Amino acid sequence: MLKIGIIGLGDIAQKAYLPIISKKRVEVHLCSRNEVKLKEISERYRFAYQHQSINSLINAGINGAFVHTSTFSHYEIVEQLLTHNIHVYVDKPLTYEGGSTEKLVRLAEQKNLLLTVGFNRRFAPAYQHLKGLENPNMIILQKNRKALPGDVRTFIFDDFIHVIDTLLFLFPYTIDKLIVNGKRQDDQLYHVVVQFIAANGATAIGIMNRDSGTIEERLEVFTPNKKHMVYNVSDAAVRQDKQETKLGVNDWESTLHKRGFEQIIDNFLEHLPFAKSSLPDNQSILRTHKICEVVVEKLNALN
Repeated sequence: MLKIGIIGLGDIAQKAYLPIISKKRVEVHLCSRNEVKLKEISERYRFAYQHQSINSLINAGINGAFVHTSTFSHYEIVEQLLTHNIHVYVDKPLTYEGGSTEKLVRLAEQKNLLLTVGFNRRFAPAYQHLKGLENPNMIILQKNRKALPGDVRTFIFDDFIHVIDTLLFLFPYTIDKLIVNGKRQDDQLYHVVVQFIAANGATAIGIMNRDSGTIEERLEVFTPNKKHMVYNVSDAAVRQDKQETKLGVNDWESTLHKRGFEQIIDNFLEHLPFAKSSLPDNQSILRTHKICEVVVEKLNALN
């Protein structure tokens, strides 16, 4: 049986990961410096193994680990796990910098280990469906938030990275030109617009306004004959001429399934026993983080 560590027991672990992992046939080892939370969650899910340090967790002989700690701690923790030949799943972003992300990706490749970043939208059924469309000529993805401007780097790497990664996932062309604009004031970023332009004229546009009156995510993919739409990751429709058709949604499917969390967790766990023969494309992880780094540099250069 696989031994799986879960490092960090905050909101994301409790809402998105523990409910799913607790149903898998794996031996779960929890790790947190918060003794009260460690005991509480262990009792809730009847997990027998508790650790208050990474060293203790490593010594337990885990095969893989889910890292749900603060982004600032990711580099040190992920490096330690990879160095000890442990496969890693880590929340996005991997780190706050393209350079440090590349070091971890290279280390995982050198040691032939899985390194998965939590880009759950790649696995959301509505977005998976759009991945297979032929000849998209324009993609527009908006992810807006209410009254939440922030530091440029954390804004882009903590939040807008989902927009960048999803556009890269859906855009089937080589990016010939990258255009970045936004509103930056008093070291705070209020909104950002990024355009990917291909040599054939196809365009992908990513928008995030964190000075808006709403919280929403809206995706539109245009092909020569149709417009495909997804609202808040799960509600999908297709428009052709004046006719709009809503695509069926299975009400029995959980929110975690609709948003791709179940599938991305399954993908990581299923690859573990065969990791040496089925490593994922780490270059896609690196590409997303490197483009985020370029976006940060261009925004910081704005007057």
